[in-house]
Amino acid sequence: MPRFAPATPRSRRLGRDLRKLREAKGLTGEEVAKSVRCSSSRISRIESGEIKPRAGDVMELLVAYGVPLDAEPGSSLLAQARDLREDGWWQRVGGKYATYIAYETEAVELKNYEPTLVPGLLQTERYARAVNIIGREVDPDTVNQRVATRMTRQEVLHRQPTPLRLHAVLSEAALRTEVGGPDVLRDQLAHLVTLSELPNVTIQVLRFEAGAHLADSSGFALLSFERDDPPLGYIETLAGELFLESTRDLARISAAYDNLRMLAMSPAESVKLIKELSEDGT
Repeated sequence: MPRFAPATPRSRRLGRDLRKLREAKGLTGEEVAKSVRCSSSRISRIESGEIKPRAGDVMELLVAYGVPLDAEPGSSLLAQARDLREDGWWQRVGGKYATYIAYETEAVELKNYEPTLVPGLLQTERYARAVNIIGREVDPDTVNQRVATRMTRQEVLHRQPTPLRLHAVLSEAALRTEVGGPDVLRDQLAHLVTLSELPNVTIQVLRFEAGAHLADSSGFALLSFERDDPPLGYIETLAGELFLESTRDLARISAAYDNLRMLAMSPAESVKLIKELSEDGT
């Protein structure tokens, strides 16, 4: 019946709308599960977005809730279910970042802090290639696929009509660490200057002299979405990926980001420094 896959903004949105209909009808998950002949845990997973239901599954639920299929909101919910069956390009590529890319693709704003490397959305192809071979013994085809995926991700900065709003805080270390050698780094810095001219891209540099801050341990991302979709925090560690959704966790990383923005150079000062480094060397 349903499809098990990582939750995405769209699947979470559909799940929330279905939950609202169930609650408005005064039904419990157990009662609905009995009505449509499935487990209550399955209903819970559909409502949390963990399961991407087929249009037929949503149709059964709408009937159980007494919602007409040929009028709003039933018709829109069925359309959402059909859209969920269409795999995004990131799902065809696969890989460990597929879930994050799904969120990134649907986000309207991304706040990103990187302590040692230039963020993926701002990387040049040569820089991305150098990053993807660090400490890894991989075949050329795998490296090419990873680099191509990263380049495709960057299209969100130029999508129409609403490009992703990106605010990036980069540690000074990210500007001085030679990834791929001095020429690659020089081109990367020049690329940052060019991207900073986009109205939807803001870059700030956190100088060494700024001292200790609330994000000394790792980089992180904070994604925001349309409508009433809740924000999402993301941290990549050596042990794996962490997706943060609780109010408490989101408040912590939001506070950390505000702290970084306050300590960092202004956008204008940051771009001036990056330009100087790209022209004069690091």
